Amino acid sequence: MKINPYQFTERISFGYLDQGDEDENGQATNEFKPDFKVWFGYRQQTLNQQYTLEGLNVRHTKLIAIRHNSKVVEGMYGQIKENLFQVLKISSDERNGNGLNTYDILTLQDVAKRGAKIGE
Repeated sequence: MKINPYQFTERISFGYLDQGDEDENGQATNEFKPDFKVWFGYRQQTLNQQYTLEGLNVRHTKLIAIRHNSKVVEGMYGQIKENLFQVLKISSDERNGNGLNTYDILTLQDVAKRGAKIGE
């Protein structure tokens, strides 16, 4: 998959969820705590990828490409604009070693419906 770094025109903040304050029902809410930001570009999912994810009951996903960053791990959270996602899968391009032209393809799942709150 050819990746053009000039297509990295969007920003994503990566971080973790922290237990926040209680809501009006007395349940603790989770608050997103950003740690670092990177540039990314959207990638198109193939039909095969879409069908596979649907078969696993995984919906509301996005594919993005970033320059390789070892701080990004599966399970961490990312915020794009006002939307919160969880990193489900990382596919690293290891053909180029750890050079400047090494990229990661991330599968993100929208988690806004799980009661997570985006922090400032």
